[in-house]
Amino acid sequence: MPTAPIPVLSEKMKPVIKRIIAAVVVVLVFGLLIWNRVQSDGNNSGGGDAGARGGPSEVSVTGYLVLPESFRETIYTTGNVLADEEIYIRPETSGRITGIYFEEDSEVRAGDLLVKLNDAELQQELRRISYQINLARIREQRQKELLSRNAIAQEDYDMVLNELNTLKAQSDRVQAQIDKMEIRAPFDGIVGLKEVSVGSFVSPEVIISSLQKIDQIKIDFSIPERFRPSVRRDQQIRFRIEGNEDYLSARIYALQPRVDRETRTLRMRAIAPNPENRILPGAFARVEVDLSEIDGALLIPSQALVPEMTGFSVFVYEDGKARSREVQTSTRTDRKVLITEGISARDTVITTGLLQIRDGMPVRLADVQREIEDEVTAL
Repeated sequence: MPTAPIPVLSEKMKPVIKRIIAAVVVVLVFGLLIWNRVQSDGNNSGGGDAGARGGPSEVSVTGYLVLPESFRETIYTTGNVLADEEIYIRPETSGRITGIYFEEDSEVRAGDLLVKLNDAELQQELRRISYQINLARIREQRQKELLSRNAIAQEDYDMVLNELNTLKAQSDRVQAQIDKMEIRAPFDGIVGLKEVSVGSFVSPEVIISSLQKIDQIKIDFSIPERFRPSVRRDQQIRFRIEGNEDYLSARIYALQPRVDRETRTLRMRAIAPNPENRILPGAFARVEVDLSEIDGALLIPSQALVPEMTGFSVFVYEDGKARSREVQTSTRTDRKVLITEGISARDTVITTGLLQIRDGMPVRLADVQREIEDEVTAL
């Protein structure tokens, strides 16, 4: 019996069938999405009723009861230790060193001769001028006697006197150059290490050594500009040096009269005694500056903050639901944040489940924490 021929799709019909299959697939996908959305809305509406009844759809969260407390703001910052006075010992003019009169790491007094450069030619020039001054002085005395007897004109005497004064000015100039060949300590201090030796030719760019006064030291540090009204001159601060856990006290003695435009910080300096020269300039200092004490401050745990595009917000538990509130933050501690606007005393701030809840969503408060402790600000 002959076999019936199998129908074969023409090449023209294949694209049409493909488009029909694709359209059916798209319709099925959209239908599935719409069905899932309807089911989800039904579950959410049912979940809201269940949440009002305390059903299982409620998110279990932990709260923090906000109560007023005393809070002292303390700025934690870093600074550098400076010498009370410090210079690099350099020559004012070029020359060859003929003598170094200090020992490294030793104390010197103001006016002590530290280094001397070769001044032989200047000394010779000074002697030559002194001889001319002696001769000019004798001539001036003779001319003065003649003038007193009206034996010469006033103009003749003035010329001799001018010559004498000119020679004296030349002598002073040479003496000033000789003084530049001697480097003396401008203040009491400790001289550092030698960078040159006797016989070296030096110029004003060459550093011979350093001189530092460290019987008291300065601490250079900065604070954010918003704290400027809370900081004053003669205020006491605390600081400690790396490797030493003991806190020392210093006094703010100067504030920069401008705010740094790049960092928005205010630079200031404090001064502290340095017995036995235990603290060396250049050391790294950790500084604590106490600000005013706030009565009735409202602090919340740091994890309760929710970052927003324009700042921060928190979720507050109200009548079984989570309510979002924008807040204004101030200073921070290692665990808490001071809130200035947005919450009130005895509000319960939600601290867990923040990624699962939205504004107005029903929640179940599983636990309420409250921890009163002394806090300091850590910036």
